[in-house]
Amino acid sequence: MKLLALSTSTPRGSAALLDAADLDGPARTAAPPSSGSSAGLASAPDAGARVLAATTYADLHGHAERIFGAIDQVLAAACMPAAAVGALGCDVGPGSFTGVRVAVAAAKGVALALDVPTAGVTSLEAMAAAAFAAGAASPGDLLVPLIDAKKGEVFLAAFDRPAAPSEVPPRHLPRDAAFDAIAALAAGRRIVVVGAVAEEIEALRPLAVRGEALDFPDAVWIGRIAIGRLRTAAAGGERGRAAAEHDAALLEPLYVRAPDAKPAELGYTPPR
Repeated sequence: MKLLALSTSTPRGSAALLDAADLDGPARTAAPPSSGSSAGLASAPDAGARVLAATTYADLHGHAERIFGAIDQVLAAACMPAAAVGALGCDVGPGSFTGVRVAVAAAKGVALALDVPTAGVTSLEAMAAAAFAAGAASPGDLLVPLIDAKKGEVFLAAFDRPAAPSEVPPRHLPRDAAFDAIAALAAGRRIVVVGAVAEEIEALRPLAVRGEALDFPDAVWIGRIAIGRLRTAAAGGERGRAAAEHDAALLEPLYVRAPDAKPAELGYTPPR
């Protein structure tokens, strides 16, 4: 099975095409993450999945214009037609409000057009998976991936081992409260922080580990986790209501923080 993975939740967008031969012909199911404590590495990221092609670009405000070009690029590099894609993996956030929506909308559109399954993966768990795989953190450490949430805040989650639910689910905190919150969670454990934004927070800088897939979520790791989730779904033989709940049409962004825009009150008249 060829899985197309997308990430547009941060200034760095990415697309990747991976191959998991043992999933050829899986049930048409998808596994979106929840916003609760189980939204972690519930399925082991499939480090053995073969990466056929991958690309990245930097353009926070141009994801809508560039993500389909990135898709075309990885398909061309792998010499694969779009019809060869058998599943989608999607970065569902948190991150840039607009950026998160771009990947989710693109993944849903492609998956529904091709009638293939999708798996939602959070941006923070993709960074955590990459950090554990790179040896930046070890089981028993407190690994905290961070993403710039703007407005003086960060998005973060906490993990203590690979392929396990997050110890702390995705949340947003003021930048100046991040260190104290992380230190309180550590309880004597070694703290490892990943995410480019950590370099901008003086108290976190000594704890930060840098790397391409550690600074921002990467589609390769979105894809590896997605393959693990789809493998679990296929092995479980989901049917009926369970399968319906995993339909690509139901894939949703994980914003964590409520959007600024709010519906107009009844009777509101805009100024002229």
